[in-house]
Amino acid sequence: MFDHSVTGSRSGRSASSLGAISGFATDRGRRGGRTGFLLKAAASIGLVLFILSRANLDAVWRAMAGIAPGWIALALACQLLGPAIIALRWRGLLGHHGLQPGWPYLYRSVLVSGFFRQFMPSTIGGDVIRGYDAWRAGASKSLALMSLVVDRLAGLLALLTLAVTALLLSPQIDQRVPGLRWLGLALLAALVALAVLLARPRRDGAAAGQLGKIGAALALYHGAMPALLRAMALSLLLQVNVITFYWALGLALGLPVSYADFYVIAPVAILVMMLPISINGIGVREGVFVLLLAQWGVPAGDALALAWIEFGIFLLFGCLGGVLFALRKG
Repeated sequence: MFDHSVTGSRSGRSASSLGAISGFATDRGRRGGRTGFLLKAAASIGLVLFILSRANLDAVWRAMAGIAPGWIALALACQLLGPAIIALRWRGLLGHHGLQPGWPYLYRSVLVSGFFRQFMPSTIGGDVIRGYDAWRAGASKSLALMSLVVDRLAGLLALLTLAVTALLLSPQIDQRVPGLRWLGLALLAALVALAVLLARPRRDGAAAGQLGKIGAALALYHGAMPALLRAMALSLLLQVNVITFYWALGLALGLPVSYADFYVIAPVAILVMMLPISINGIGVREGVFVLLLAQWGVPAGDALALAWIEFGIFLLFGCLGGVLFALRKG
């Protein structure tokens, strides 16, 4: 149900109408379709089978059987807090354009988007749900989607900033993963340069495609320094929460990895899982955690346990989003 603080909402639309949401997704101009989904599915299945053929599943089950419930509770709390921070950041970006949807409304939207991201990645993505909900709250379709581009960009910039800071402050990182520090610096510099370049006033014939969308999104927030700084501050807080989530999982499994080390491990793993080569990072998730945590002396069985517990928690919160979606009314 809508919050009364949602201004200009298109309340005549059904909040649970998959047809309306699918129409919004079509307007988004998504590409790849069924072929892309099948390729990603094949990659995920192949990676999982490869990992399972070499994994000691008994070691994985032993690691899971010995988890500490208290640390799992902290990880679950982080998963509840994360969408709250995202909703607050999103509300600020929409508020710059005069929209003030209620924070509870946006919080539920973020949770619902998790359901579609986990269970319907090839048809209706999580960002489409959030864009649709912003549109229902009174935003134009372009503002609804472009605000999400800025939202994601702020999150990525914060993730890289924390990762590079950790890389620079870690004296052992060059020994554990040679060259990773300089790769992180190069990625951060490239992202900042891209943001500055695309934020400049555009002329006719400006870049099309994904870069064009990012440029258009930044143009909507030209001169909105207070809103952008607030979004960046909340993004840094969000990434600290994400890293704390992975640290809690590590403690639950008794891994010999410090909180500071997770400021390197978690961002690198997240960036790799963001690559569009699998479904929801399935297969990639397992491989990247096994490879990264091995640098800290973590056995493959424990690394796989962390990856699967993380994915299980994501699915749990995806189910919560599905329940919230089922309960939505126009």
